[in-house]
Amino acid sequence: MAIRKQLASPETIEARFGQSRNEITRLTDTHTLAVQSWLSTRAPRVERFDSLGIIANSTGLNVSLFNLALGCNYPLETDDKTITAEIKALKNFYGERNVPWSWWIGPRPQPADIFDRLLQHHLIETRQTGLPAMALALPMPIAETLPAPAPPLNPDIQVWQASDRTDLEAASAIRWIAFRFPEGAASTYFEDMAADWLNGDPARLYLAKVGNGPPAAIGALIMGARLPGIYIMATLPKWGRQGLGQAIMAHMISVATDEGHKTLMLTAGDMGYGLYKKFGFEHIFNYRLFGNGAKNGANSR
Repeated sequence: MAIRKQLASPETIEARFGQSRNEITRLTDTHTLAVQSWLSTRAPRVERFDSLGIIANSTGLNVSLFNLALGCNYPLETDDKTITAEIKALKNFYGERNVPWSWWIGPRPQPADIFDRLLQHHLIETRQTGLPAMALALPMPIAETLPAPAPPLNPDIQVWQASDRTDLEAASAIRWIAFRFPEGAASTYFEDMAADWLNGDPARLYLAKVGNGPPAAIGALIMGARLPGIYIMATLPKWGRQGLGQAIMAHMISVATDEGHKTLMLTAGDMGYGLYKKFGFEHIFNYRLFGNGAKNGANSR
């Protein structure tokens, strides 16, 4: 049965976070764009697009998730001719690299009519329901106030932080298989930027396994705009429904809480949304995703 996705009310957000919807929206958007920008620069062949109102990078990999244009924040005095020229240049930037890409636009773009402009330039919305941006107030709310009981944890699962190349190789394989990336695309993703994932700043990578089994799931806790977020949640299909994702999620929430953070963010794909709701994450807003029509990797969060 499909999970019903519903934005949290302003009253719920105020009660959970002690802040207004506008402020939590701003914090969630700022954090998410900061992390996604960092992630999309961490590749050997990265190229950047210079812009007045967009953050845009391309890893050159054949997955839209690795070629991102982020946000739309042009100064108020920017004229229509300049914005039009930048949209055309952005399309050419990704076209010359011959890669699929996605442009993530949050709830308050400038100019406000950017969506109509993108359609005029033959860019299409690649995820019709939007990509949910969610946030969790820390410490976690008590069980009685959650929309569903927090999932019990499997005591046979071990969770650990990646500490060597063997862990990184296992994590790359898990992500490649779970996200169904094309042959050869991002197959050495974590090894290619080993220092980023092993020094713990700004990113910490976690793996999980059941008993004496092989590493079978991953997740990352990444800092952006001085706030933590959960990213790259993936489980090997053959090890699904054993609580691996739940165990990694609980571990990262515990780490963020112990470090004194008050808010934890993420973006949620269709498969993870229900789990995140059970842990107490609130649906703050949706990103609208535009691009050249390639869906490969765009919806895998």
